[in-house]
Amino acid sequence: MSELRVDDPRQLGSYRLTRRLGQGGQGVVYLGHSPQGAQVAIKLLHASLSGDPVVRRRFLGEVEAVRRVAAFCTAQVLDADLEGDRPYLVSEYVEGPSLREHVVAKGPRRGGSLDRLAIGTATALGAIHRAGVVHRDFKPGNVLLGLDGPRVIDFGVSRLVNTTATTNQIPIGTPAYLPPERIKGEPAGPAADLWAWGLTVAYTATGRHSFTADTLQEVLARILYGKPELGPLTGRLREIVEACLAPEPGDRPDSEEVLRWLLGQDAAAGDDVLTSGAMAAVGRTAWTGASSLTASGTGESPVRPAVGPGMTTDPDPTTSFPAITRTVPEAKPARRRPRLWQVVVALAGVAMGVAGFVYWMQGAQGPGLEGTWTGSAEHFDAQRVFPVELRLGSGGGAMRWGADLRCSGRLGRTGSGMVFALDRVKGEECYPGTLRMFPTSYADQLAIKVTREGKDEVTYSGTVTRTS
Repeated sequence: MSELRVDDPRQLGSYRLTRRLGQGGQGVVYLGHSPQGAQVAIKLLHASLSGDPVVRRRFLGEVEAVRRVAAFCTAQVLDADLEGDRPYLVSEYVEGPSLREHVVAKGPRRGGSLDRLAIGTATALGAIHRAGVVHRDFKPGNVLLGLDGPRVIDFGVSRLVNTTATTNQIPIGTPAYLPPERIKGEPAGPAADLWAWGLTVAYTATGRHSFTADTLQEVLARILYGKPELGPLTGRLREIVEACLAPEPGDRPDSEEVLRWLLGQDAAAGDDVLTSGAMAAVGRTAWTGASSLTASGTGESPVRPAVGPGMTTDPDPTTSFPAITRTVPEAKPARRRPRLWQVVVALAGVAMGVAGFVYWMQGAQGPGLEGTWTGSAEHFDAQRVFPVELRLGSGGGAMRWGADLRCSGRLGRTGSGMVFALDRVKGEECYPGTLRMFPTSYADQLAIKVTREGKDEVTYSGTVTRTS
């Protein structure tokens, strides 16, 4: 992140720009603020490219690709202006460094930290492919380490699986992560992303590219005819990476197969592998095979030391996915009188909450709840994380949820404008109930809680963001 330059715009549409987040081949990404004060990321196409119809079409394709992908694995598109002189798109701002920045600052990852990064990125890639999208520029710089797990960004050279592949002889993407088929000018499918995923995991473990040379031509030659340098990567994780780096795309596993290997999960298991991966990446549950992938390759779970409530069991607390183990304390601590600074902090928190509610009342209530809201929720009993999509109109709407959004139902307004009856539900193990929505500190984000019909306690809850 850096200061704005003299020639950088200060305003795009209704969004105020304050900082530079980064720059790529297509454009510059800025930190911006909505009229309600919410932070957003804004990608502005380079002026020199804005008149190129091919680039504009690719920019439009990026918006379409992101909107097809599950909200939990990427930064969702919130707004876009694709018709003006300088097209731009507005997306959710993910607070956290890129995987590349993380490795540069903290060094290579080892043990559980590396395992969780491998699982989190494989889960995101699996969701991207399940949505019918090929990223085509997967690399450490395009993985943001958010507080809720990794988010894959920059779909600028992505394509939908059912569209025509690029046929020219000039490969698009980052040279160090290009698979052999892209260099040869052949069509690139999901297997190309698995090649890049393998190199990304290797970079995370070693801190350097697996194919390095002094010139671009030498790098491409090593990819075509050489072997990757995987350094200290060992055990079962090394075997998985090597499988993804098979020269022939047909010999590589697909993303969900990789995720099952990482989790030690049988292909015949009934659990949705993306749900399991999303939980494992943030340490929500123990994994049968992934607890020590890089150590001996045995897959045996190590003995966890006893810890206090909320303590981090990860030996490296700088990881973006710390495993949190909550235990019940043996005895309640003696009640202490609050200190002055604690009172001040508490009052400040209340003030921020009130301010957030006012912002929300001024923002989200302005256009109402109408629109499409996407996000994710966690089922408490089943301990699963799954995507959620709401489509709301003036009289109600519809909701889809669960793995692959397999559940669907109608939303009907009740006496309160923030409470909906969920009925006419379709899908196996999908149940009617009541949806309650709550404001957050961001105008275009809501917290949701769903209570199953006939139950008193909340069944699952999460957050959703308005995407259109």
